[in-house]
Amino acid sequence: MDPAELTRDFGIAVSVLRQHPGGFESDCWVADETWFVKRWKQPGTPTGLSRLDELRALGLPVVAPVRTVTGELYAVTRGRSYAVFPYVQGRTATTADWRVTAQALRQVHQLRAPLGLPRAGTAELEIGELSRNLDHPWIADRRDEVAAAVRRLDGAIARAEAKPVPEVLCHTDFGGFNLILDDAGEVAAILDWDYAVLGPREYDVWIAAEGPHINEFLDEYGVHDLDLDHLEYALLARALRDLAARVLSGVDRPGVDTWGFDRIARLDGDLEAFRAYS
Repeated sequence: MDPAELTRDFGIAVSVLRQHPGGFESDCWVADETWFVKRWKQPGTPTGLSRLDELRALGLPVVAPVRTVTGELYAVTRGRSYAVFPYVQGRTATTADWRVTAQALRQVHQLRAPLGLPRAGTAELEIGELSRNLDHPWIADRRDEVAAAVRRLDGAIARAEAKPVPEVLCHTDFGGFNLILDDAGEVAAILDWDYAVLGPREYDVWIAAEGPHINEFLDEYGVHDLDLDHLEYALLARALRDLAARVLSGVDRPGVDTWGFDRIARLDGDLEAFRAYS
């Protein structure tokens, strides 16, 4: 990222621009400890930016993007879109922060969903592409395992689609790097609303299984009527999506196991833990 681009596109004069770990789908920088710069790795129009002001108006700790000099929410440089946000000081949440994460998730789900929010769907195009690439060297020796997981996902989708459940505002990638906590351990910001949808709360609540405190998380969130078919879809789809993203892009070989196969392996155990809350 060139500081001159920030001046050209956003009218921001930058003295120090440092790389930030960012996320799997974006490259990020911090400018003068004041601005956070996010550049998407894939070409195309960023989604969800126009919704951030509305989410903030609902009382959520959401950081809205800075407008460009022409009033847009993002700019394009070298064929890739990028946006600038006020930089929020703090740390990212960990599995040890299960209590505040569960409380924040409950707050999100209790809000009315913004107008025009897309409805959640079950069209898993990346997973379909993964199933056509079972000979990829990263998964070829476990192709039968991947194929079985895809078939199981198809069954979970069929059962979930036949069973309507209440829908809420879903972030779909809650916690972790997208939850910033201040020095007191309170929520300073909830980031990355690119894939927010109106959908079953199970599409967010599955994150309880990402740490060792699943029961404590669910008790704090406060729920006793989750649907296991929607949870099975959410858990399995997330594992296969993350596996597919790494295989198809050829990035992060260790993540194929950590975020893909390891999640698939513990799926039945996770569902059993959720059973007491269904």
